[in-house]
Amino acid sequence: MTDFHIDATARTPKISLDGAASTMLIAGESYPEDVTIFYNQLTDALNQHFATSPEALNVQIKLTYFNSSSARALMELLDLLDEQAEGGIAVTVDWYCDPDDDITREFAEDIAADIEAVTVTLHDLDADEG
Repeated sequence: MTDFHIDATARTPKISLDGAASTMLIAGESYPEDVTIFYNQLTDALNQHFATSPEALNVQIKLTYFNSSSARALMELLDLLDEQAEGGIAVTVDWYCDPDDDITREFAEDIAADIEAVTVTLHDLDADEG
């Protein structure tokens, strides 16, 4: 099974992919200096995970802030997840948003409307989560 982990920094989120449990967590803030390099690591790990033919993947997104470059990377990530879901993998995304952050919630809602095969559920992010 494929496991992948990046510890959170002041500019990058914690990312944890547990292959055996088929779960992934993205939590914290996302405004890395090089968004492409940062998120390509995750894309590579996900592609390795999907090569093992998992039946499902549950993703939790708990981002308290992300910049526009990270938003594009998240859209690409969700497109990858949608492709895999169209291929038969049961992909669910639980997206946690600050209830006072309308911009992030609207972004998550827009992505949820654009992808077809992934089940996206929006939740309020509790003050102690993230």
